[in-house]
Parts: sequence; structure tokens; C-alpha cells
Amino acid sequence: MAVESIGEKLKAAREGKKLAFKEVARDTNIAPNYIEALEDEDFEKFPSETYVIGFLKTYSEYLKLDSEEIVHLYKGYKIGESATPIEELTKPTKSGMAVNLITLYENNRNIFFFVFVFLAALAVAWGIWSVTGNDVKIDKNASVDRIKQDYKEKEESKIKNIKSLQLSNDSGFILVYKGEAVQFLVDNKEVVFILKEIDKDHTVISFADSKETLKLELDKDVSAELPNVPRNIVFTLKGLTESRAKIMVALGNKTKEVTEPVKDSFSDVKPVKEGDNTSVIAQNRKSLKIVFEVKFLKKSFIEIYLDGARKQRGFMPEGSLQRWEANEYIQVKIGNAGGVKATINGKDFVLGGENRVANKVITWKKDSKNPNLYHIDMRNW
Repeated sequence: MAVESIGEKLKAAREGKKLAFKEVARDTNIAPNYIEALEDEDFEKFPSETYVIGFLKTYSEYLKLDSEEIVHLYKGYKIGESATPIEELTKPTKSGMAVNLITLYENNRNIFFFVFVFLAALAVAWGIWSVTGNDVKIDKNASVDRIKQDYKEKEESKIKNIKSLQLSNDSGFILVYKGEAVQFLVDNKEVVFILKEIDKDHTVISFADSKETLKLELDKDVSAELPNVPRNIVFTLKGLTESRAKIMVALGNKTKEVTEPVKDSFSDVKPVKEGDNTSVIAQNRKSLKIVFEVKFLKKSFIEIYLDGARKQRGFMPEGSLQRWEANEYIQVKIGNAGGVKATINGKDFVLGGENRVANKVITWKKDSKNPNLYHIDMRNW
């Protein structure tokens, strides 16, 4: 279908509702000249693809149209007028290889589908074998020996497996078998808990750096404040079988300020300056964490990737506050960089000017003189 149908659909829907440009602008926060440009299909007036696609979705949803259909029509037109697809919002990099892979996929969609089904079947078979055929399983980012050493005088030394839990927006789920340990980070402080006991209606967990144990019952929140951990942690048992438990972990508010580094076997990260976590001393890069917080002073479009996985895409309302965490890097695109206040590991950073699109990569950079010193590095991409 030709791109002319986009403007006709938008205009017909607006006129059918007897709405003027000023009314639409007031309700959607899209400037009247941009609304008129969408209906006229004058897409050259927009500063980037970010604005075109974002405004098309917002305007079509406001008019009760199928926003995915409208965006699909627009993208189809852009592919038709150019030798390569324009996918500014979804490309993780500006590499031509990504465009070639997308084209290859579109031309061989059926083949890729059957290959995916075959690989998924292999993955399921492997998962069943790994559960039934192996007694000891070790995640590549974990150290069984380290935790066993800490538990050498306790019954919990018989740890079968260690799992890493990545928290997204301060929460996450994990499936745990009896005897397994789970690692996760709380503001650069590593926490490890072990599933000690499974009963018909509850489980019991213990902690590597504390004598405390918690009894978890189904759908009941249990809060814990652990030594030298700056935030309280809420554990919730969400599911239970004879052999494993589904546990939700959520971080609460700060309970204390840890002003002195505490020497223990599970944390090797020390801030260079008190209150500034953008430069740290670390023996192990895997212990590092990036905390990215954004307060939206104005409504703005955002797309964010955490360690390569997309976690957020869309418009955020004025006044909202979002927090993301990653271990290695964060990629972010913001439609109005001057309309947000951003902090990285507690320090303020400027992403760009008013009504400017920001494309940033935030990562750790090793110091050239000190191999154990890391600095937050932010650059364009």
C-alpha cells in the first residue's frame, strides 16, 4: 500500500472525531506543525527517524488506530524508497552488517523459522539432560570453590550449583533447586543466598555473609537487611514444586550508607572517592555495575539496551523516574536529551541539548596506568 494512505488514515480519523490540530497537540504534546506534517506525509520536517516513528505511534494510538499497522506502512515505504532499510530505532549499532543481516532474514524468513524450531527443540532436550544427567552445574560467571571456602565450617558447603541473577529495574525471578546458590548485585555489593530446604508449603534460604535464615511462604513478602548491604531486599516465594522453588528478589530503599569498604570474599569493588562510584578499584571486572537513573523533566522518547538486551522503548511521561542496571554496558537513545536529568552511578551527566536526539554508550574503561582502576566512560554511537 502506498505511503499516501498514512496521511489519509490520520486525517480521516481526526476529522471523524471533529478534532482541531490545537486539540490534538494539547492532548499528545506533539507540536501542531508536526501533526500537520504527519498528515501531509512531509517526513523530511522531522529531525530523525526517532521522532517520525514515535509521533506516528502516539498520534495513531490517540486516534484509536492500529499504531503497529501505521508504523509498518511507514517502514515499508522507507524500504521501498531506499536501497537499504531504515531502522534507526532498532539498530544496536550503525554497522552495515546489521542491515545486511536484516535483509537476509526478510528474504529467507521461512528457512530461519524452521532452523529456529530445530534449535529450540535441541535446547529443550539439552535442558532436560542437564537437569537429569548432571549433579553439579557451574555457571561460567560463578565460583563454587569461593563460596565453599566461605562455608567450609558449615553444612552448606555441599553446594551443587551457582546461578547469577540479573536484576532489571531492581527486581527479578529465578528458579532454584535445593543446594543451589544464587548471586546478585546490590549497588556493587554482591549478595549470595542458598536454598537450604524445600517443604510442601515453604522454603528456607540462608546467606553467605550472614547467619540469618529466612522462611519463605507462598506469595508472602519477607524483607531482609543484611550486613554492609546498603538496601533492604524483599524475597517472595512465587512457585513451589517438590524439587525447586521460584523466588522473586526485589530491592527496597537505602537503609544505610556504607562509608568504609568492608573486606569480605564476595566484594572487590571500592570507590576511589567517597560518594562517587564512577571510578572504582576492582580485582574482578565481573563485579562492576552501571546504575543509570533518568528523571524525565519533559515527555520524551527513550530506547535502552542493558548488556545488549533491549529493556525499554517508547515515550515516557513528564515527571517519571526510571532506574536501570547493567554489568558491562548500556546503550541509550533519547529523543529530547535536554528534557531529562541523568545520573550514572550517582553522578550527574549531560546527555545533550534541548530537542536534540542523544545516542550514547555507557561502559567501564580500564585505567591505562592502574589495571585495577576502572572509570565510567560515555561516548556517542
